[in-house]
Amino acid sequence: MTVHPSLYDAAPSPRASNAQREFEVELMRERKTITIVRKPVKVLMLFAQVCLEGCRRSFDWLIHHRVLFYPLIISTLVYAYLASFPGPWTPAVMEVRYNFEFLVWWVGLGVLSSIGLGTGMHSGLLFLFPHILKVCRSAEACGGVGFDTRENIWFAMKGEDLFKCDGATVEATWMNVWLAVLPACVLWGGGTAAGEIPPYWISFLAAKAGEANDELLELETEDRSAMNAVKKNIHEWKVWMIGFMKTHGFWGLVAMAAWPNAAFDLCGICCGTFMMPFWHFFGATFIGKALMKAPAQGAVFSTLFSEGPRMAVVHFIAELFPRGWGVREILDAGAAKALNKMSSGAKGSAAKAVTSGISLSDAWGVFITVVVVYFAASCVEQMAQMKQGYMDRDEVAKVHGFRRSNRRSLGTPAKKYQ
Repeated sequence: MTVHPSLYDAAPSPRASNAQREFEVELMRERKTITIVRKPVKVLMLFAQVCLEGCRRSFDWLIHHRVLFYPLIISTLVYAYLASFPGPWTPAVMEVRYNFEFLVWWVGLGVLSSIGLGTGMHSGLLFLFPHILKVCRSAEACGGVGFDTRENIWFAMKGEDLFKCDGATVEATWMNVWLAVLPACVLWGGGTAAGEIPPYWISFLAAKAGEANDELLELETEDRSAMNAVKKNIHEWKVWMIGFMKTHGFWGLVAMAAWPNAAFDLCGICCGTFMMPFWHFFGATFIGKALMKAPAQGAVFSTLFSEGPRMAVVHFIAELFPRGWGVREILDAGAAKALNKMSSGAKGSAAKAVTSGISLSDAWGVFITVVVVYFAASCVEQMAQMKQGYMDRDEVAKVHGFRRSNRRSLGTPAKKYQ
């Protein structure tokens, strides 16, 4: 790693630095009030500017990447032509379509999971883990695996439906069940990795321009004396995580991505601020999330949702305790109660909904629609605030005549990746 002197100019005088920092904090607080509820007109105007700039940059990108653009256009036209009328190629065309829809569905859900659907919710809880449960129950009902798990996309199956047993010729061992859910897990994990790119990229561009990052600035200027014990622990964890990232680099990022880390956005911001190369960042994030965490989650839930492996785990845990404690009976009863509640709860809710004139699928559709609308509104607000942030940086440079150096973020030395 080498230092780039041009990005770390001499720090301003303490008086000017303090005045600029106070001004930046004031602007940052004002930006947080830019919401659809409080300032709808301003939000829409800023969002329109972002869209226009995005269209212009996309056009410029296409002009400079014709080697990628033309093959994509040709492939799309060939597919559209072959799909327009039947022929010997129809099965292959349908396979391409099913695989593409499967990929888009699970990668898209992974991206939404990284940004919490705008509400902090996890798409794994809503879609991936129920998908694993559906595969496990279908394997037990069919006596094997090999059925097409691509059917469970785009709300094509209801919560209580199982896969068709056609083609279920592979023995329903734990390994085969795990392999059946692995493609969805890897694609979903890859989507969660892709969802971490925006905070990294924004921080990278800001650091390249010599600008301070708002998130790190806010973390640095937080008043710890006003925090309770929980907030102090969270603050200290974030500071430790940033230090860990700076010390261990690529493999530190893999370690942070390989387990459910609610503060991983801060890792992306840190990597962008200290200019880690994109493929180093995305490669480490993809390894941790798509190749380690998501497959491990699939293995755990395949064990919990399959009767044979679950009983083996219960037996192993029970053997660690004296027989008189009744650990085996407690675990058996708890597992049976939880699984029965998940299955009968869906059926009972469906029956109750039918008597009230609303089906479970309709209620679920309304819920997802509300979540997606809220998520879209949150995205509009965030892009508007981001645009205002760029305008505020120009205002700071205009008023104070310089930009704050990144090297003071959390008092760390100026290290850069190259």
